[in-house]
Amino acid sequence: MIRFLFLIKNKLLKNGLVVLLSLVAVSLHSLSAVAQSAELLILYPEVRPPFSKVFDAISSGVEEGFNGGTSSEAVSKKYSVDKLLNRNKPDVVLALGKRSLTGIEKVDSKAPIVLGAVSNQQKNYPGISMVPDPKIILDKLVLLSPSVKKIHVVKKSQGSDLQLEGANKYLASIGKELIIHQGNDIRQAASIYGQLIDGATEGDAVWILQDGSYVNSAILSLLLDAAWSKNLVVFSSNPIHVKHGALFAVYPDNKSMGISLGRLANKVLSGSVEPGMETLKDTLLAVNERTSNHLGISLSKEVKENVSLLLPAR
Repeated sequence: MIRFLFLIKNKLLKNGLVVLLSLVAVSLHSLSAVAQSAELLILYPEVRPPFSKVFDAISSGVEEGFNGGTSSEAVSKKYSVDKLLNRNKPDVVLALGKRSLTGIEKVDSKAPIVLGAVSNQQKNYPGISMVPDPKIILDKLVLLSPSVKKIHVVKKSQGSDLQLEGANKYLASIGKELIIHQGNDIRQAASIYGQLIDGATEGDAVWILQDGSYVNSAILSLLLDAAWSKNLVVFSSNPIHVKHGALFAVYPDNKSMGISLGRLANKVLSGSVEPGMETLKDTLLAVNERTSNHLGISLSKEVKENVSLLLPAR
């Protein structure tokens, strides 16, 4: 009798477990079905080739990273943001670029907004800015020129800067120093750069920020001349500077950034993300081989594996 009751109890427990697992499976399937049925609308400014390729690559990545359906629409005079929202009725909107953001801020969008392809980190939307993460760009400096001790940067904007705050903490943790110079206009910036060049010694570097740090063609020429004559390391967030002689630059990996934006949109729909822009972590590396040779930097196999664009030695 006792054995019979034990068997009945065991069977009920097993049946209960089966029911519980079935309910969990149904719930997961329902969540998956909701995610897959969600629609994401990508808004991007109408631009001509080759600039349109940037948004094409980002959109391709978004399609890969998002768990539902996606559609892409160019914002123009003919197709304004409100018309595109009414026509597509998305569950979430990805606004790429300032024009898309400006357009969507003028309408009452019921769908949550994700922001990408802008440089402003102060926007109160979940998104990814075009400003490179400081740790990523400084890790490239350590990879290529570990002997650098002091990194000079000329800053345009007044007040705090999230990128420089992060850079300062990271460099301090690895025994290096960030020296920030405030320039109120290009004339003052030119004077600062002149003083940096005059006082440059081995182990110094100049970082040209995303906003250009007041570096025009004349100042860039002076910096690169100093880089050649005084072994000053100049690096940037603009690969065009590498073409002219800067040691290296990081720049966006557009498709990978799109994948990250698509995954961020998934989190927005699930309610698991806070407002606020993230720095760009999906980057590529451009290196000037001629400059690296002049500075005595050996581009080992390990280093070259991290380089996406290697300008040939001349």
